[in-house]
Amino acid sequence: MKKFLSDRFACRLSAVEEAPEPLRSAMVAALNGDQQVRLLLFSPASRTLDHCSPATLLAVLDGEWLLASGAEEIPPRLARAAFVDTLLVELTLILLYGRLRLDYSLEGVTRSAMIEFNAVMERLYREAAREVLDGMSGIRGTIPIEDGSLAGLVQGVPLRFWNAVHEFRPVSQRVLATRHWPAVTGGARRWFERELASEAMLVLTERELILISDEKTWSWLRVGRPNKYGDVVTYCPLSRLEGYRVRADDRLARLELELCVAGGGETVKVDFPPEQQRTIGDLMEQAMTQRLAAGFEEKASTQNRSH
Repeated sequence: MKKFLSDRFACRLSAVEEAPEPLRSAMVAALNGDQQVRLLLFSPASRTLDHCSPATLLAVLDGEWLLASGAEEIPPRLARAAFVDTLLVELTLILLYGRLRLDYSLEGVTRSAMIEFNAVMERLYREAAREVLDGMSGIRGTIPIEDGSLAGLVQGVPLRFWNAVHEFRPVSQRVLATRHWPAVTGGARRWFERELASEAMLVLTERELILISDEKTWSWLRVGRPNKYGDVVTYCPLSRLEGYRVRADDRLARLELELCVAGGGETVKVDFPPEQQRTIGDLMEQAMTQRLAAGFEEKASTQNRSH
């Protein structure tokens, strides 16, 4: 029986045959006959006044993920990467807008595959993100645990970020450390200033370094505290963390995370207040130590330079 597909919301499919054409044919052609599909998600195309997102079909397999997108294109675009070639996973949720981004290396070039979806169905793409992340760390079938130390680690953190840590942390990993910082702004007058760095926090778990950030405000006009309506959550597995750098001047500090797989890598840049330089450096030293404790092979020495 053909599954009813909503024209607004993403859904889980039990078989590729339930997907609409031409995404179905593209996925069938990309799959090998003996591959087991662990998760299959369809998201319909959507249009607003100034933006159009294509329909997508995401398949998470035992050792890789595949994404077919663009139901109005024949053939649809196809992106795929083995877990060992995937660098990071990022989940954006702002009001009803959702986006899942997968960064990976192909033939020495870093690429991104993105899925935009109605955030009403965010739980499906949180599950997809976790399936890929666990695959990147070489594990499957995780069991939720009680984290008795979490309450103390997020004590005093603003409520929005307190909630975000509880929502987005891996339920099978303990949280080892957190660092929160306020937004950094710059400008000549009190009401006319630009946001240089968003309010954010780093969360270190047993296998991942997670950045939880506000969406950035681009307006120069600031009257009081600006309202923020969502989170951008970037998951960097410790197995991909080759090293880091911290740079700073009088206005802004920057953390550069060097992520690497066998075929290439990328640098994730995180801006924060310069007075937080020491505490961020301490967390990163703990992350590099935890990387070794988790059994990930060290590829390069830590690089921690301040300017």
